[in-house]
Order: sequence, then C-alpha cells, then structure tokens
Amino acid sequence: MWIEKYLFNPTFLQKILSFFLFPFTFLYCLIVYFKFPKKYKNMKIPIISIGNIIVGGSGKTPFSISIANKIDGGAVILRGYGRKSKGVKLISKNGEILENVEISGDEAMEIALNTKASVIVAENREEGINLAKDIGAKYIILDDGFDKGFKKLNIVIDVDIKNKFCLPSGGYRYPRSFLKYADIILKENIDFKRVVNVPKCDNCILISAISKPERLLKYVNIDKYHFFIDHYEYKKEEIEKILKDNNVKTILTTNKDYVKLKKFGFNIKVIKLNLEISDEVVDKIKEYLVKYD
Repeated sequence: MWIEKYLFNPTFLQKILSFFLFPFTFLYCLIVYFKFPKKYKNMKIPIISIGNIIVGGSGKTPFSISIANKIDGGAVILRGYGRKSKGVKLISKNGEILENVEISGDEAMEIALNTKASVIVAENREEGINLAKDIGAKYIILDDGFDKGFKKLNIVIDVDIKNKFCLPSGGYRYPRSFLKYADIILKENIDFKRVVNVPKCDNCILISAISKPERLLKYVNIDKYHFFIDHYEYKKEEIEKILKDNNVKTILTTNKDYVKLKKFGFNIKVIKLNLEISDEVVDKIKEYLVKYD
C-alpha cells in the first residue's frame, strides 16, 4: 500500500516528497516534545506499558497477550481503535466475553479471546485503570502506553525502519531519542521471537487488514491474497465477491482479522502467532511487580 511504502521503505520519488515535508516534521517533533509527559501520576496499582515509537504494528498486541498469559490477575487496557462504542467498556472479565467486536474493536477482542485477563477499552486510560481496580485486577497491561502520564514500567518494542524521520516525512511517531524514556527496550530475535503456525490450507486466499500485511507473505506460501488497510471493517458481500472472483472457498487469515470475519460464517483457517519472550525480560517484569508490592 502506498502510504505504508512511503512511511517505511520509500521509493526515490517518495523520498523527494518526504524532503519537502521536513518543515511540517519539524513542527510535529516540537509538538510531540512539549506534549510528552514530564510528570507521572501514581495510580496505586502496578502498570506495565507496552509501546513503540513507530506508526503501525510492532508486536504490542501479541506481547500483551503473552504477558497476560504468563502472569495471572492482569487487566489489559487499550483505546479500542475502530470500535463503534465510546467511553469505558469492560470487554471481558477474567476470560468471560461480555461484549461483541463492534463494541470492543478488533485488537481488544483478539486479546479477550486469547487470555484469561480482563480487557477494558477506554479513550481515557485513567478511567480504564480505575475500572480495572474496581473489578479486582492485580496489575495493568497498558497497550500503547508509551506516552501516557502514569508511573509505570515503560517497555518499548524497538523496530528500526529505513525511513528514519518522524511524521509526516517518515514512519516514526517519536524521535529515536525518546527511547531514553523507556525502562526496557526490546529487540525482535534478541528479547523475543515470533512463532508462527500456518495451518494447511489448500485452495485458500489470504485475507488480512493488519498493519503492513505484506509481512505475512514471509510465513505463508500462497498465490492468492487480498489486503485491506489496518482495522478495516469487513463487509460480507465484499468478501463473497473476493472468494468468487478467485474461485476459492476458504479464507486464511490472522487472529486479529478472524474476530471480525467469523460472524459471516465463512470457512476460515487462522494463522497462529505466539511470542516467545526471553526469561530475562519476564524476570524483569516480575521483579517490577514484586518490588511494587
């Protein structure tokens, strides 16, 4: 997709466009610097923040799932991007699903279906944290919480991309210098690795609406695929046409996409992604929780 190519791996012409946008990038960086929290509120509960400094996916959701499954008693709080609801919503409580994907958004439902943690969506994260405390959570996993002004263990998944500039000239949300605010900086294949299990799928088409969906082709040997923008809201008639045009009956997709596609009743096979986190990182997180008490 053009915008993702521009942000992460630009062509020569896109680099020229990036150059002309430098004045706006400078203004953006100034705004980010002054908006970034300088004081941190103590919410009286341990908070593990999982964040990144680039646009789009870096593994925050699977990392949150992995931690929630390793350490009992957590509540995962996220904005709930793409949901049709507003305010604070309790999506699941200790693994029991309480709302549908329209209320939760795709990422929140993915977490809810794959953990026993409670899952809360909230634009105002402080309200979400207060709800988590009310239902008895022992600790918080704050998805995409790098820039949130709470006392927390600030974990950042560092993805080094070719386009080194901040928005709108490049794919960074924050300058790389902001990594100094992280307590733990994670590198893929050093601190964690992805384990991808692809089911056998004859006469399938790969359908996905995740960030940078082309990365799936590294794991999936398939000729037919159709990608949408991140968080795309699927329409049944649209998917039916794609299946008919490609003469296939089975969809191969990700967990994040499955939570939106399953309601249509198609034959679906799901690519399973798990994160294996190093013992050293897990020990640091557990140490933080113990010391907090």
